[in-house]
Amino acid sequence: MKWAAALPLMGQIAAQDLFGNVQEAIGKGPGENVYHRLGVRTLINCRGTWTYLSGSLELPEVRAAQLEAAKYFVNIMELQQGVGRRLAELTGAEWGMVTSGAAAAMASATAACIAGNDPAKIWQLPDTTGLKHEVVMVGGRSAFDSAIRLAGGKLVLVYWPEELQNALNEKTAMIYTCGLGEQLAKEIAIAKDAKVPLLLDDAAYSPHR
Repeated sequence: MKWAAALPLMGQIAAQDLFGNVQEAIGKGPGENVYHRLGVRTLINCRGTWTYLSGSLELPEVRAAQLEAAKYFVNIMELQQGVGRRLAELTGAEWGMVTSGAAAAMASATAACIAGNDPAKIWQLPDTTGLKHEVVMVGGRSAFDSAIRLAGGKLVLVYWPEELQNALNEKTAMIYTCGLGEQLAKEIAIAKDAKVPLLLDDAAYSPHR
C-alpha cells in the first residue's frame, strides 16, 4: 500500500530526472535560455522600444501569427501586396510595408525614391548613373545612414530646416529627417513645394534634438 501511494511521486521524480538529463544533453540547464547558452545576459528594459535593446518583445498574438504563417508556402510578392492593402486599411495611409527594422526601411525608401517602379532602374541599383540619387539629411549624419548609401544614395548634409531649401536641386531624390513638431512642419512644407519625397525616421537618434 505504501509503495502504491508513493508511485505517483516517484514517477514525477523520475520524469524530472529524465528531463534534466535531456536538457543537459542539449546544453540547456535549469533556468537557462538561448541567450544564456550563448553567454549573453538578459536585461530588465527600463528604456522602452530601442534598437540596441532588441527593439521590443513580441506580443502573444504576434507569436501566434508567426507560428500559423510558418505552416505554409506563399508567393512573397503576393504577400507584400496583401500586407500593403491591410496596412492601408488599418492606418488610413495609401500603402504600407513591413521591414526587418528601421535601417531596412531607410534602404527600401531610398531605393524607391531613386528608382520608382521602373524595373530597369530597380535592377540598375546601386548604380545610380543618370538617376536622381542625392538624399538630403536634415540634422547631419546618423549611426544608420549607411542604409541610405547601400541603395545608392549620396548624402547631402544640412543641420537645420532653414538650410534645406538651398540643398535641393534636380538631383535630389529624397529628404531624410528625424525632426518632429514645428521643425517637421517646416520640412514638409519645403518638400511639398519642391515635390521631393520626405522620409520621417522617428526611430533613429537625432543629434540636434
